[in-house]
Amino acid sequence: MAGGIFLVTALGAAVPCLGAPKPLPPIARADMDHNSHIALSAQGVVAALDVRRTTRCNVPIVWADADSSPTSPCSMAFLTLRTSGTAHSLPASFPLTPYGTEDDGMAQLRMSFRHLDASSRLPQLLVSAYTGGAHCCSLTSIFDLGPNGQWEHLELGATDGDGEPDIQDITGNGQQEILTSDQSFLYAFASHAGSEAPVVISRYHNGVLENVTRDPAYRDFIAKDLANRRRNWVRSGRFEPNGFLAYEVATMANLGKFTEGWHDMLAHAQSTKESGFGLSSCDLKSAADKQNGHGCSAKEKELLPFPQALSLFLIRSGYITPEQVASAADDHKPAIAQQLQASPSVPQTARPPETSSPSSSATARPSEMDHPVSAVDAPTRPHGWFAIFAGLGLVLYFVPVLIAYRRNSINQRRIALVTVLLGWTVIGWVAALIMALNEPVRK
Repeated sequence: MAGGIFLVTALGAAVPCLGAPKPLPPIARADMDHNSHIALSAQGVVAALDVRRTTRCNVPIVWADADSSPTSPCSMAFLTLRTSGTAHSLPASFPLTPYGTEDDGMAQLRMSFRHLDASSRLPQLLVSAYTGGAHCCSLTSIFDLGPNGQWEHLELGATDGDGEPDIQDITGNGQQEILTSDQSFLYAFASHAGSEAPVVISRYHNGVLENVTRDPAYRDFIAKDLANRRRNWVRSGRFEPNGFLAYEVATMANLGKFTEGWHDMLAHAQSTKESGFGLSSCDLKSAADKQNGHGCSAKEKELLPFPQALSLFLIRSGYITPEQVASAADDHKPAIAQQLQASPSVPQTARPPETSSPSSSATARPSEMDHPVSAVDAPTRPHGWFAIFAGLGLVLYFVPVLIAYRRNSINQRRIALVTVLLGWTVIGWVAALIMALNEPVRK
Protein backbone atom coordinates (compact mmCIF):
# COMPACT_ATOMS: atom_id res chain seq x y z
CA MET A 1 0.00 0.00 0.00
CA ALA A 2 2.80 2.42 0.91
CA GLY A 3 4.49 1.81 -2.44
CA GLY A 4 1.26 2.63 -4.28
CA ILE A 5 0.89 5.89 -2.39
CA PHE A 6 4.47 6.83 -3.23
CA LEU A 7 3.96 6.19 -6.94
CA VAL A 8 0.78 8.24 -7.23
CA THR A 9 2.16 11.24 -5.40
CA ALA A 10 5.55 11.10 -7.05
CA LEU A 11 3.92 11.30 -10.46
CA GLY A 12 1.72 14.12 -9.26
CA ALA A 13 4.73 16.12 -8.06
CA ALA A 14 6.69 15.72 -11.27
CA VAL A 15 3.98 16.34 -13.88
CA PRO A 16 0.74 18.31 -13.50
CA CYS A 17 -2.32 16.05 -13.76
CA LEU A 18 -3.78 18.09 -16.56
CA GLY A 19 -6.86 17.14 -18.52
CA ALA A 20 -7.74 17.76 -22.17
CA PRO A 21 -6.52 19.24 -24.46
CA LYS A 22 -3.53 16.97 -24.98
CA PRO A 23 0.03 18.22 -25.64
CA LEU A 24 0.59 19.41 -29.20
CA PRO A 25 3.13 17.52 -31.31
CA PRO A 26 6.08 19.56 -32.64
CA ILE A 27 6.51 20.52 -36.29
CA ALA A 28 9.70 18.45 -36.34
CA ARG A 29 11.85 16.80 -33.68
CA ALA A 30 15.24 15.07 -33.35
CA ASP A 31 16.96 13.32 -30.42
CA MET A 32 20.71 13.05 -30.05
CA ASP A 33 20.64 9.55 -28.48
CA HIS A 34 24.13 8.06 -29.08
CA ASN A 35 24.90 10.21 -32.12
CA SER A 36 27.41 13.03 -32.30
CA HIS A 37 25.50 15.00 -34.97
CA ILE A 38 21.82 15.56 -35.78
CA ALA A 39 20.16 18.12 -38.06
CA LEU A 40 16.61 19.38 -38.39
CA SER A 41 14.86 21.81 -40.75
CA ALA A 42 11.36 23.27 -40.85
CA GLN A 43 9.69 26.23 -42.52
CA GLY A 44 12.89 28.00 -43.54
CA VAL A 45 15.07 27.32 -40.49
CA VAL A 46 17.90 24.77 -40.30
CA ALA A 47 19.30 23.60 -36.96
CA ALA A 48 22.18 21.24 -36.19
CA LEU A 49 23.44 19.80 -32.91
CA ASP A 50 27.03 18.57 -32.69
CA VAL A 51 28.96 17.02 -29.83
CA ARG A 52 32.71 17.21 -30.29
CA ARG A 53 35.91 17.23 -28.30
CA THR A 54 37.43 20.64 -27.83
CA THR A 55 40.13 22.34 -25.81
CA ARG A 56 38.03 25.51 -25.54
CA CYS A 57 36.11 24.37 -22.51
CA ASN A 58 36.17 27.48 -20.35
CA VAL A 59 33.87 29.55 -22.56
CA PRO A 60 30.47 31.19 -21.89
CA ILE A 61 27.74 28.62 -22.43
CA VAL A 62 23.97 28.82 -22.80
CA TRP A 63 23.19 26.64 -19.78
CA ALA A 64 25.34 28.23 -17.12
CA ASP A 65 23.80 25.93 -14.48
CA ALA A 66 25.89 23.14 -15.95
CA ASP A 67 29.58 22.82 -15.12
CA SER A 68 31.00 25.73 -17.15
CA SER A 69 34.66 24.96 -16.44
CA PRO A 70 35.35 21.29 -17.19
CA THR A 71 38.86 19.99 -17.55
CA SER A 72 40.26 20.43 -21.07
CA PRO A 73 39.81 18.74 -23.41
CA CYS A 74 36.07 18.17 -22.98
CA SER A 75 33.01 17.08 -24.92
CA MET A 76 30.90 20.13 -25.72
CA ALA A 77 27.46 20.32 -27.36
CA PHE A 78 27.12 23.06 -30.00
CA LEU A 79 23.95 24.35 -31.67
CA THR A 80 24.18 25.92 -35.15
CA LEU A 81 21.24 27.86 -36.64
CA ARG A 82 20.64 29.45 -40.02
CA THR A 83 17.80 30.34 -42.34
CA SER A 84 17.57 28.49 -45.63
CA GLY A 85 17.16 30.09 -49.05
CA THR A 86 18.74 33.41 -47.99
CA ALA A 87 22.00 34.32 -49.67
CA HIS A 88 23.17 36.67 -46.91
CA SER A 89 22.08 34.46 -44.02
CA LEU A 90 25.02 33.75 -41.70
CA PRO A 91 24.89 30.77 -39.32
CA ALA A 92 24.97 31.37 -35.57
CA SER A 93 26.71 28.94 -33.23
CA PHE A 94 25.95 28.51 -29.52
CA PRO A 95 28.03 26.42 -27.07
CA LEU A 96 25.29 24.78 -25.01
CA THR A 97 26.87 22.65 -22.30
CA PRO A 98 29.54 20.04 -21.56
CA TYR A 99 27.90 16.82 -22.68
CA GLY A 100 28.08 13.10 -23.08
CA THR A 101 30.40 11.71 -20.39
CA GLU A 102 29.99 11.03 -16.70
CA ASP A 103 32.23 13.96 -15.79
CA ASP A 104 30.50 16.28 -18.25
CA GLY A 105 27.09 15.45 -16.86
CA MET A 106 24.21 16.26 -19.16
CA ALA A 107 22.46 13.77 -21.45
CA GLN A 108 19.31 13.22 -23.55
CA LEU A 109 19.91 16.24 -25.76
CA ARG A 110 16.99 16.92 -28.09
CA MET A 111 15.46 19.71 -30.19
CA SER A 112 12.09 20.46 -31.74
CA PHE A 113 10.56 23.13 -33.96
CA ARG A 114 7.33 24.74 -32.76
CA HIS A 115 5.26 27.76 -33.66
CA LEU A 116 5.16 29.38 -30.22
CA ASP A 117 4.81 32.94 -31.57
CA ALA A 118 1.72 33.18 -33.76
CA SER A 119 2.89 36.52 -35.16
CA SER A 120 6.22 35.15 -36.47
CA ARG A 121 6.62 33.68 -39.95
CA LEU A 122 9.47 31.46 -38.74
CA PRO A 123 9.15 28.67 -36.17
CA GLN A 124 11.00 28.68 -32.85
CA LEU A 125 13.45 25.97 -31.78
CA LEU A 126 13.28 24.34 -28.34
CA VAL A 127 16.46 22.61 -27.16
CA SER A 128 16.54 20.62 -23.92
CA ALA A 129 18.85 18.27 -22.03
CA TYR A 130 18.67 16.24 -18.84
CA THR A 131 21.01 17.11 -15.97
CA GLY A 132 20.71 13.71 -14.28
CA GLY A 133 20.06 12.96 -10.65
CA ALA A 134 16.96 12.08 -8.64
CA HIS A 135 13.94 14.28 -9.34
CA CYS A 136 15.94 16.67 -11.49
CA CYS A 137 16.07 18.29 -14.01
CA SER A 138 15.67 19.32 -17.60
CA LEU A 139 17.06 22.59 -18.92
CA THR A 140 15.22 24.07 -21.90
CA SER A 141 15.84 27.16 -24.03
CA ILE A 142 13.91 28.80 -26.88
CA PHE A 143 15.96 29.97 -29.89
CA ASP A 144 14.41 32.53 -32.22
CA LEU A 145 15.45 34.95 -34.96
CA GLY A 146 14.93 38.43 -33.54
CA PRO A 147 13.67 41.51 -35.39
CA ASN A 148 17.28 42.73 -35.73
CA GLY A 149 18.23 39.60 -37.68
CA GLN A 150 20.22 38.14 -34.77
CA TRP A 151 19.57 34.73 -33.25
CA GLU A 152 18.53 35.03 -29.61
CA HIS A 153 17.79 32.52 -26.88
CA LEU A 154 15.52 32.56 -23.84
CA GLU A 155 15.96 30.11 -20.97
CA LEU A 156 12.85 28.46 -19.51
CA GLY A 157 14.83 27.36 -16.46
CA ALA A 158 15.04 23.94 -14.83
CA THR A 159 11.94 21.76 -14.78
CA ASP A 160 11.42 18.59 -12.77
CA GLY A 161 11.89 15.34 -14.68
CA ASP A 162 13.30 14.90 -18.16
CA GLY A 163 12.09 16.28 -21.49
CA GLU A 164 10.88 19.66 -22.63
CA PRO A 165 7.74 21.27 -21.12
CA ASP A 166 4.27 20.43 -22.43
CA ILE A 167 2.99 22.69 -25.21
CA GLN A 168 -0.79 23.00 -25.56
CA ASP A 169 -3.43 25.14 -27.24
CA ILE A 170 -5.62 25.27 -24.16
CA THR A 171 -8.42 27.47 -25.49
CA GLY A 172 -8.28 26.25 -29.11
CA ASN A 173 -7.58 29.72 -30.51
CA GLY A 174 -4.32 28.79 -32.28
CA GLN A 175 -2.09 30.29 -29.57
CA GLN A 176 0.30 27.74 -28.07
CA GLU A 177 0.88 27.84 -24.32
CA ILE A 178 3.94 26.53 -22.47
CA LEU A 179 3.07 24.53 -19.35
CA THR A 180 5.57 24.28 -16.50
CA SER A 181 5.21 24.16 -12.71
CA ASP A 182 6.41 26.26 -9.80
CA GLN A 183 9.40 24.23 -8.61
CA SER A 184 9.75 26.24 -5.38
CA PHE A 185 6.97 24.13 -3.81
CA LEU A 186 8.99 20.90 -4.05
CA TYR A 187 10.46 19.95 -0.65
CA ALA A 188 9.13 23.17 0.94
CA PHE A 189 6.37 21.55 3.04
CA ALA A 190 6.68 17.84 2.21
CA SER A 191 8.97 15.30 0.62
CA HIS A 192 9.32 15.25 -3.16
CA ALA A 193 6.77 12.42 -3.32
CA GLY A 194 4.30 14.40 -1.21
CA SER A 195 4.82 17.78 -2.88
CA GLU A 196 2.49 19.28 -5.48
CA ALA A 197 3.64 22.18 -7.67
CA PRO A 198 1.12 24.69 -9.09
CA VAL A 199 0.87 24.79 -12.88
CA VAL A 200 2.39 27.83 -14.59
CA ILE A 201 1.00 28.83 -18.01
CA SER A 202 3.18 31.02 -20.24
CA ARG A 203 2.92 32.54 -23.71
CA TYR A 204 5.90 33.41 -25.91
CA HIS A 205 5.88 36.48 -28.13
CA ASN A 206 8.69 38.48 -29.74
CA GLY A 207 11.41 37.12 -27.43
CA VAL A 208 9.40 37.57 -24.22
CA LEU A 209 7.81 34.89 -22.06
CA GLU A 210 4.65 36.14 -20.32
CA ASN A 211 3.09 34.38 -17.33
CA VAL A 212 -0.65 34.21 -18.09
CA THR A 213 -1.69 31.72 -15.40
CA ARG A 214 -4.27 34.12 -13.96
CA ASP A 215 -5.87 34.95 -17.29
CA PRO A 216 -9.63 34.17 -16.88
CA ALA A 217 -9.46 32.16 -20.12
CA TYR A 218 -7.53 29.41 -18.26
CA ARG A 219 -9.58 29.19 -15.07
CA ASP A 220 -11.60 26.18 -16.19
CA PHE A 221 -8.41 24.37 -17.19
CA ILE A 222 -6.74 25.08 -13.82
CA ALA A 223 -9.89 24.15 -11.87
CA LYS A 224 -10.01 20.76 -13.61
CA ASP A 225 -6.33 20.23 -12.84
CA LEU A 226 -6.99 20.99 -9.16
CA ALA A 227 -9.98 18.61 -9.05
CA ASN A 228 -7.93 15.79 -10.61
CA ARG A 229 -5.05 16.24 -8.23
CA ARG A 230 -7.33 16.44 -5.19
CA ARG A 231 -9.04 13.23 -6.26
CA ASN A 232 -5.66 11.48 -6.51
CA TRP A 233 -4.59 12.89 -3.16
CA VAL A 234 -7.72 11.62 -1.40
CA ARG A 235 -7.30 8.19 -3.03
CA SER A 236 -3.74 8.05 -1.72
CA GLY A 237 -5.00 8.43 1.84
CA ARG A 238 -4.26 12.19 2.02
CA PHE A 239 -0.54 11.43 1.91
CA GLU A 240 1.63 14.22 3.43
CA PRO A 241 -1.25 16.73 3.59
CA ASN A 242 0.82 19.90 3.81
CA GLY A 243 2.45 19.26 0.43
CA PHE A 244 -0.93 19.12 -1.28
CA LEU A 245 -2.53 21.90 0.78
CA ALA A 246 0.24 24.38 -0.07
CA TYR A 247 -0.41 23.72 -3.77
CA GLU A 248 -4.18 23.96 -3.25
CA VAL A 249 -4.04 27.36 -1.53
CA ALA A 250 -1.75 28.78 -4.24
CA THR A 251 -3.97 27.41 -7.00
CA MET A 252 -7.14 28.74 -5.36
CA ALA A 253 -5.43 32.12 -5.14
CA ASN A 254 -4.77 31.95 -8.89
CA LEU A 255 -8.48 31.22 -9.37
CA GLY A 256 -9.48 34.19 -7.21
CA LYS A 257 -10.68 31.95 -4.34
CA PHE A 258 -7.87 32.31 -1.83
CA THR A 259 -10.09 32.54 1.29
CA GLU A 260 -11.90 29.32 0.40
CA GLY A 261 -8.60 27.52 -0.13
CA TRP A 262 -7.16 28.92 3.10
CA HIS A 263 -10.06 27.67 5.20
CA ASP A 264 -9.80 24.21 3.66
CA MET A 265 -6.09 24.21 4.47
CA LEU A 266 -6.78 25.04 8.13
CA ALA A 267 -9.24 22.16 8.36
CA HIS A 268 -6.79 19.53 7.06
CA ALA A 269 -3.27 20.84 7.85
CA GLN A 270 -0.70 18.84 9.77
CA SER A 271 1.57 20.44 12.35
CA THR A 272 5.14 21.13 11.32
CA LYS A 273 6.42 18.71 13.94
CA GLU A 274 4.21 15.92 12.61
CA SER A 275 5.05 16.54 8.95
CA GLY A 276 8.83 16.76 9.43
CA PHE A 277 9.11 19.51 6.80
CA GLY A 278 8.75 23.25 6.89
CA LEU A 279 10.32 26.68 6.46
CA SER A 280 11.95 29.06 8.88
CA SER A 281 12.20 32.84 8.76
CA CYS A 282 15.80 32.30 7.61
CA ASP A 283 14.62 30.17 4.66
CA LEU A 284 12.37 33.02 3.54
CA LYS A 285 15.14 35.60 3.49
CA SER A 286 16.98 36.50 0.31
CA ALA A 287 20.26 34.74 -0.36
CA ALA A 288 22.17 37.95 0.30
CA ASP A 289 20.46 38.48 3.67
CA LYS A 290 20.80 34.97 5.03
CA GLN A 291 24.42 34.44 3.81
CA ASN A 292 24.15 30.65 3.75
CA GLY A 293 22.56 30.76 7.19
CA HIS A 294 25.29 32.90 8.77
CA GLY A 295 23.08 36.00 8.59
CA CYS A 296 20.28 34.36 10.63
CA SER A 297 19.85 34.16 14.37
CA ALA A 298 19.03 30.91 16.15
CA LYS A 299 15.44 32.11 16.52
CA GLU A 300 15.15 32.80 12.79
CA LYS A 301 16.32 29.26 12.02
CA GLU A 302 13.48 27.70 14.01
CA LEU A 303 10.72 26.23 11.86
CA LEU A 304 7.54 28.28 11.66
CA PRO A 305 4.04 26.83 12.15
CA PHE A 306 2.76 25.58 8.79
CA PRO A 307 -0.02 28.19 8.25
CA GLN A 308 2.34 31.04 9.10
CA ALA A 309 5.16 29.68 6.94
CA LEU A 310 2.76 29.07 4.05
CA SER A 311 1.30 32.57 4.18
CA LEU A 312 4.75 34.18 4.18
CA PHE A 313 5.93 31.84 1.41
CA LEU A 314 2.93 32.72 -0.78
CA ILE A 315 3.39 36.44 -0.15
CA ARG A 316 7.06 36.18 -1.04
CA SER A 317 6.20 34.30 -4.25
CA GLY A 318 3.53 36.79 -5.30
CA TYR A 319 0.49 34.52 -5.03
CA ILE A 320 -1.21 36.60 -2.33
CA THR A 321 -0.86 39.88 -0.44
CA PRO A 322 -0.62 40.46 3.34
CA GLU A 323 -4.06 42.04 3.17
CA GLN A 324 -5.56 38.82 1.81
CA VAL A 325 -4.09 36.84 4.71
CA ALA A 326 -5.40 39.40 7.19
CA SER A 327 -8.91 39.18 5.74
CA ALA A 328 -8.85 35.37 5.88
CA ALA A 329 -7.58 35.30 9.48
CA ASP A 330 -9.99 34.63 12.36
CA ASP A 331 -12.01 37.71 13.32
CA HIS A 332 -10.93 37.41 16.95
CA LYS A 333 -7.22 37.60 16.09
CA PRO A 334 -6.73 40.92 14.26
CA ALA A 335 -3.55 41.71 16.20
CA ILE A 336 -1.86 38.51 15.01
CA ALA A 337 -2.84 39.31 11.43
CA GLN A 338 -1.19 42.73 11.77
CA GLN A 339 2.00 41.11 13.09
CA LEU A 340 2.05 38.86 10.05
CA GLN A 341 2.04 41.86 7.74
CA ALA A 342 4.97 43.38 9.60
CA SER A 343 7.42 40.45 9.86
CA PRO A 344 9.45 39.08 8.34
CA SER A 345 9.72 41.43 5.40
CA VAL A 346 9.13 39.58 2.15
CA PRO A 347 9.20 41.20 -1.30
CA GLN A 348 6.23 40.57 -3.57
CA THR A 349 6.42 39.77 -7.25
CA ALA A 350 3.88 40.48 -9.93
CA ARG A 351 3.23 36.79 -10.58
CA PRO A 352 4.34 33.40 -9.29
CA PRO A 353 8.00 32.74 -10.21
CA GLU A 354 8.89 29.53 -12.02
CA THR A 355 12.33 28.80 -10.65
CA SER A 356 13.06 30.72 -7.45
CA SER A 357 13.07 28.33 -4.54
CA PRO A 358 13.76 29.03 -0.87
CA SER A 359 15.66 26.24 0.77
CA SER A 360 13.52 24.11 3.05
CA SER A 361 14.50 22.36 6.24
CA ALA A 362 14.51 18.58 5.99
CA THR A 363 13.35 17.75 9.50
CA ALA A 364 11.39 19.62 12.12
CA ARG A 365 13.14 20.71 15.26
CA PRO A 366 11.46 20.01 18.62
CA SER A 367 11.71 23.62 19.75
CA GLU A 368 8.18 24.58 18.64
CA MET A 369 4.71 23.27 17.91
CA ASP A 370 2.22 24.83 15.55
CA HIS A 371 -1.57 24.64 15.54
CA PRO A 372 -3.14 23.93 12.15
CA VAL A 373 -6.51 25.36 13.24
CA SER A 374 -5.08 28.91 13.33
CA ALA A 375 -4.04 30.97 10.35
CA VAL A 376 -1.13 32.82 11.89
CA ASP A 377 -0.34 31.36 15.31
CA ALA A 378 3.12 32.22 16.58
CA PRO A 379 5.43 29.29 17.43
CA THR A 380 5.40 28.06 21.03
CA ARG A 381 8.08 26.05 22.78
CA PRO A 382 7.05 22.59 24.11
CA HIS A 383 7.84 21.96 27.75
CA GLY A 384 9.08 18.82 29.43
CA TRP A 385 11.68 16.21 28.73
CA PHE A 386 9.28 14.04 26.76
CA ALA A 387 9.03 16.59 23.95
CA ILE A 388 12.80 17.01 23.86
CA PHE A 389 13.54 13.28 23.67
CA ALA A 390 10.76 12.72 21.13
CA GLY A 391 12.23 15.41 18.89
CA LEU A 392 15.75 14.04 19.20
CA GLY A 393 14.47 10.56 18.40
CA LEU A 394 12.73 11.86 15.27
CA VAL A 395 15.92 13.56 14.08
CA LEU A 396 17.96 10.41 14.79
CA TYR A 397 15.43 8.28 12.89
CA PHE A 398 15.94 10.35 9.73
CA VAL A 399 19.75 10.56 9.95
CA PRO A 400 20.23 8.26 6.88
CA VAL A 401 17.94 10.51 4.82
CA LEU A 402 19.79 13.64 5.96
CA ILE A 403 23.15 12.09 5.10
CA ALA A 404 21.91 10.98 1.66
CA TYR A 405 20.67 14.45 0.78
CA ARG A 406 23.75 16.10 2.25
CA ARG A 407 26.04 13.86 0.15
CA ASN A 408 23.72 14.24 -2.88
CA SER A 409 23.54 10.46 -3.23
CA ILE A 410 22.15 9.00 -6.45
CA ASN A 411 19.56 6.75 -4.75
CA GLN A 412 18.07 9.28 -2.34
CA ARG A 413 14.53 8.04 -2.90
CA ARG A 414 15.44 4.42 -2.16
CA ILE A 415 17.27 5.42 1.03
CA ALA A 416 14.28 7.51 2.14
CA LEU A 417 11.90 4.60 1.51
CA VAL A 418 14.06 2.13 3.46
CA THR A 419 14.34 4.61 6.35
CA VAL A 420 10.63 5.43 6.52
CA LEU A 421 9.28 1.91 5.98
CA LEU A 422 11.94 -0.26 7.64
CA GLY A 423 13.86 2.07 9.96
CA TRP A 424 11.81 0.98 12.98
CA THR A 425 13.27 -2.53 12.66
CA VAL A 426 16.76 -1.23 13.57
CA ILE A 427 18.23 -3.55 10.93
CA GLY A 428 16.46 -1.50 8.28
CA TRP A 429 17.78 1.72 9.82
CA VAL A 430 21.36 0.38 9.84
CA ALA A 431 20.97 -0.75 6.20
CA ALA A 432 19.71 2.71 5.21
CA LEU A 433 22.65 4.32 7.04
CA ILE A 434 25.15 2.10 5.21
CA MET A 435 23.51 2.94 1.86
CA ALA A 436 23.59 6.66 2.67
CA LEU A 437 27.29 6.55 3.50
CA ASN A 438 28.38 4.37 0.58
CA GLU A 439 26.06 5.12 -2.38
CA PRO A 440 27.72 7.02 -5.26
CA VAL A 441 27.04 10.73 -5.37
CA ARG A 442 25.90 12.82 -8.33
CA LYS A 443 28.54 14.86 -10.08
